[in-house]
Amino acid sequence: MSGPSRDVIAAEVHRKALENLTREMAITLVRTSGSPTAVESKDFSTCLLDMGPEHLGYAAYVLNHMGSSLVGTRVVDALARDLDVKPGDGWLVNDPHSGGALHQGDVSVIMPTFHGAEQLGWSFVNMHVLDIGGMGISGFAPGAHDVWQEGLLFPAVRIIRDGAIGAEWEQLIAANVRVPGPVLNDVRSMIAANNTATRKLNEIVDEYGVERHREYCERNKDLTEELLRERIEALPDGLYESVNWAEFDGHDGPDRLLEMRLRLRIEGSDLRFEYSGVPQIDAFVNSTEGAMTGMTMGAVVPMLAYGDLPINGGLYRPIEIDLGEPGTIVNAEPPAPVSMAHGEVGAHALNLTRDALNQALALSEDPVLRGRVCGRATEGFPSPALFGPNQHGGMSVLFYVDTAVGIGGPAQTVGDGQDTYGFTVMVGSGLADVETHEALDPLLFLWRRLAPGSGGPGHNRGGNGMEQAFAMQYADYAAGPAWNGVAQVSPHGFGGGLPPSAGDFHVLRETNLAALLGAGRMPTEARLEGEREVTRNKVAHLVLSRGDVFVARSGGGGGLGDPLLREPERVARDVADGYLTAAQAASAYGVLLDDSAGLDAGATAARRAELLRARLGREPERSLAAAEIVGVSVRRDASGWSCGYCAEPLAGPDEDWRGAAAVVVREAPLAERFAELRMLVRDRAEAPRVVLREHFCGGCGGALGAETLTAGLRPSPSDRAVEVSAAGPDLVRHSPQSIGER
Repeated sequence: MSGPSRDVIAAEVHRKALENLTREMAITLVRTSGSPTAVESKDFSTCLLDMGPEHLGYAAYVLNHMGSSLVGTRVVDALARDLDVKPGDGWLVNDPHSGGALHQGDVSVIMPTFHGAEQLGWSFVNMHVLDIGGMGISGFAPGAHDVWQEGLLFPAVRIIRDGAIGAEWEQLIAANVRVPGPVLNDVRSMIAANNTATRKLNEIVDEYGVERHREYCERNKDLTEELLRERIEALPDGLYESVNWAEFDGHDGPDRLLEMRLRLRIEGSDLRFEYSGVPQIDAFVNSTEGAMTGMTMGAVVPMLAYGDLPINGGLYRPIEIDLGEPGTIVNAEPPAPVSMAHGEVGAHALNLTRDALNQALALSEDPVLRGRVCGRATEGFPSPALFGPNQHGGMSVLFYVDTAVGIGGPAQTVGDGQDTYGFTVMVGSGLADVETHEALDPLLFLWRRLAPGSGGPGHNRGGNGMEQAFAMQYADYAAGPAWNGVAQVSPHGFGGGLPPSAGDFHVLRETNLAALLGAGRMPTEARLEGEREVTRNKVAHLVLSRGDVFVARSGGGGGLGDPLLREPERVARDVADGYLTAAQAASAYGVLLDDSAGLDAGATAARRAELLRARLGREPERSLAAAEIVGVSVRRDASGWSCGYCAEPLAGPDEDWRGAAAVVVREAPLAERFAELRMLVRDRAEAPRVVLREHFCGGCGGALGAETLTAGLRPSPSDRAVEVSAAGPDLVRHSPQSIGER
């Protein structure tokens, strides 16, 4: 074997050692933190960076920390250049505006790594701490009008010396958070995880030597960059656009839909993401650089890296992220509140990225890349964050990531979406046991189950979300904010698949829970009685009293491909297994069951023919057949656009196929259409109304696409993904803002 080949193998062995180092950091954090957020839900990340700083290894528990770790470490690195940095120093960072944090509740500890007297780089640990003070709970403040109301801010402060927090800093933190013991212990746990990084890195460098260590780090970054660029080059050059809306109704006044857009430009092996949005508002939905970077990469990695490219600095080199001028919801500046920077506008950035990449992937000549198209997920969750007395004589912060982990996953070309998949970025997170919650907090969990039919219909259906309910049982009250990230605007469908159900929550008051428990009867949904209280989507102060029940339902994942192409036997089996209801099987899939709940093949064929006629208003002229790749419903070549189901010509190569005469468009209020499909979304009474615009092939009636849009927004080059050509001189340009630069 030649020398270079041996070097590649040695570099890979070295890379795995660094990756394992970050996993050992994670093990240290889990074993020293008592917080269920770290121990069970795994809402944290650990990583190693060099002096660049660029990533060398990453324990992928929460993928969007790729943004906060890079931006935050660059901030610390810039400060450290003017300081005498020593082993055991550490910076606390949680400010989204100046420190790259996802939101204030995600606290980072960043420490230098040394080998002897020489600094090799940085280690980074981040976790969601139970509380960070302010008017919100656990770092979420939908009632805040400015950033100072949201909690303690650490832009990048060196509060750790010789591996310990200064006593005065401990006093400051303890005086400003609701549960100082757990919060301080989590900070100490993050320090311990960073200490593991230094110790294990020294073992690796002792084996390889400093020079070879650095050589292999660079080689691995170069290899990752090379492979990612190969995939980008296989995507057609051009502009791909998407639009979406963040929702806010938490202050007095009208509901607001906050428009944001993405223009993805592909040139050769480079990706440029250009975001724009409406002016920032006085509410916690605004986003900043760390969250926008992390959420963008949170879509890029699973769609283009898909498991075989390691997370290191090479992933960022082909990518530029432009957030536009400061002062918008995608590039907020103080005093804008940002305590949901990652979970509102940031989460929509993930779906915009997924949507734009889907469009490019579907047009690739590489069948492997075409096979990476997928549905979209809700990427927003309903949850409360409460504070009150517990059954142990102390106080509890009640914030669980359960409903975030409970989001249904998007359908894939190779199969259905995963049930309770979670936020796309929560790749290593999990559901904590309800017994853990009940042991610590004054709650009784009544149920946790799948929400049938919450995934978007499609040839491959979206994954179902989760519904859970808990009661305030062992204390008189708890109070705090509650929110739902996606309630009125479900994400676009893709490739003929339909959008998923949105999330939702409500409270049951004056229940019969005590009577049921006293009689020894299980408090099932059928037996539970009470007054149903439906609030606005964003609530600054919600009180749960003893016996009240909080019910939250996570949204699902989007479908992929025409639902009428899903094999009837699969649909019938979904009904039998509880993934779909019989009513949804009939309305969304055209599948009818007989009296014994088995498939009625004859009635199903007639029903599907009826649905196709309803789409077109006439009999189809061509046969509807499965696409070559599920979700690639429209193809483009030199002759133009054509239907992926029947090859019907749709439009010329430089035309917008959505507006072509060969395409039938049906538009209806989203809530009305979802009612037909037996799916859930909150109806928006205010203008602009939300509609579902569906496109069908005029030849076979096949579903080509489904978009959730505001009424009156017409297809145009400024709307969504209709210009696929070389970038021209008329491209609107924003002031460049690359990753980590401000």
